[in-house]
Amino acid sequence: MSSKGCSSTTLFANGKYTLTSDGLSREFLVSVPANYNPKKAYPLVVGLHWRGGQATDVYNGNSWASQKPFYGLKELYGDSAIFVAPNGLDSGWANPNNRDIHFVQAMVDQLKNGLCLDTSRIYATGFSFGGMMSNAIGCEMGNTFRAVAPMSGSLWSGCGNSQNKVAAILLHSKVDSVVGYQYGEEARDKYIAKNSCTTTTRAIGTNGCVEYQGCNSKYPVAWCGYNDGGHWPPAFAAKEIKTFFDRF
Repeated sequence: MSSKGCSSTTLFANGKYTLTSDGLSREFLVSVPANYNPKKAYPLVVGLHWRGGQATDVYNGNSWASQKPFYGLKELYGDSAIFVAPNGLDSGWANPNNRDIHFVQAMVDQLKNGLCLDTSRIYATGFSFGGMMSNAIGCEMGNTFRAVAPMSGSLWSGCGNSQNKVAAILLHSKVDSVVGYQYGEEARDKYIAKNSCTTTTRAIGTNGCVEYQGCNSKYPVAWCGYNDGGHWPPAFAAKEIKTFFDRF
């Protein structure tokens, strides 16, 4: 489904923008395809930074947790998607009283009005605190987001009880010493229950990921629990995440 921005003046180009949400000034960085066509509906990928990181770290890459822009997803999508990196407050995404949920919704609403988006293909991903915020989005914002891909996340940014579902692929190292593996499993189990999945799995991809069976047909849940690494995104993350997002 095309957004309002497909039939109105283009309001965004590459760069930083601000909006006011819950009385606070909030920043986000937009990346628009070089060959942007205002009559073509593009998917939107929201990339969320980690604790102590900044939107610029995700937007530009060249940082320890996002060596390439948007965790490598920008390179894979090329000019076929629009990307946005919002900036958290107080070093991250604590989301008190749903402050960050409100901001993300306001940001997406502005982008819908000012760019040509495919509103059925809006996705979120992030690492660590960004993974936690991805989970908060997945719990609360299924009416806006189609799928989420938390990396090394937990439920520490909150998990609302909305009945709206999202598809989810979660990635977590078994030797994560910062956000323990069990906290990733706890988040995964929320999606399994919400999307009515069974505990039976089948292998997907080539990196040891599995998908739970019996989920609501449009809302699969996948899990990539890997043995190596630690508290950082795995090298295969972008490939598995894009393959999952491309299903919708």
